[in-house]
Amino acid sequence: MLFAAGGGISANPNVRRSIRLECDNSTNVSLNGSITMKYAKLCEFVDCSNGICEHDLIRFMKPMLQASFCLQPPGDTPTRRSTFDGILAGCIPVFFEELSAKKQYKWHLPEEKYEEFSVFIPKEEMVFKGLKILDVLMSIPRAEVRRMREKVLEMIPRVMYRKHGSSIGLRSKKDAFDIAIDGTLQRIKSRLEVIA
Repeated sequence: MLFAAGGGISANPNVRRSIRLECDNSTNVSLNGSITMKYAKLCEFVDCSNGICEHDLIRFMKPMLQASFCLQPPGDTPTRRSTFDGILAGCIPVFFEELSAKKQYKWHLPEEKYEEFSVFIPKEEMVFKGLKILDVLMSIPRAEVRRMREKVLEMIPRVMYRKHGSSIGLRSKKDAFDIAIDGTLQRIKSRLEVIA
């Protein structure tokens, strides 16, 4: 899993701090509560504090391309640009709050499909009750991870802006702009029907 973000250094309990602590300690994994095995780092943390990643996309995109899961805790706002960067990289988003994207991007990321392409871990369970992200993610069967990743790949056109003159394959799918226009026109149509 990958966590690309800033913050999480506060002494107060919060979701980012919990994620950073778990990432720092992710080389020791307990199996069945009794055996502890040493694995390669299971969580990669890319420090993006002070805007360091804004102009260095390779810093976080390369690890995203290699990760199966991208952790998406809320930041200053419920949603993060990293959610969309991760989807473009084919990385399964892991959300910790319902507002993270589910309530704001209904046109681009349909609410009824979230379980098909993402994982939800309530932040309260993690921060205050000790639920480990790795335990949740490692309990997902490999076949399910593959299926979720395929769904993420299907979502890519919905969150990107197609370049003018792009391939026929891309032109045959609706991009983020097309979806926003369709949604806006549908909203106008439904309001006009109420007025009429």
